[in-house]
Amino acid sequence: MPRLRWTPDLHLSFVHAVERLGGQARATPKLVLELMNVKGLSIAHVKSHLQMYRSKRLDESGQAKPFNYDVFGGVF
Repeated sequence: MPRLRWTPDLHLSFVHAVERLGGQARATPKLVLELMNVKGLSIAHVKSHLQMYRSKRLDESGQAKPFNYDVFGGVF
């Protein structure tokens, strides 16, 4: 699987797809991939990103925290 750079626009498209599917707990990689409809994006890319998105969305107090982008374009 070629490495994919999750740009802010691509991530925003991902977030919109997840929200349309009822949130991170209900979204599945296959449905997210279908809604995003991005050429070159694979289910493996979406699976990995959804897993990271789910794990990083809550801080220690249980509150949702925003995604941040580092200077190299990666999401953390």
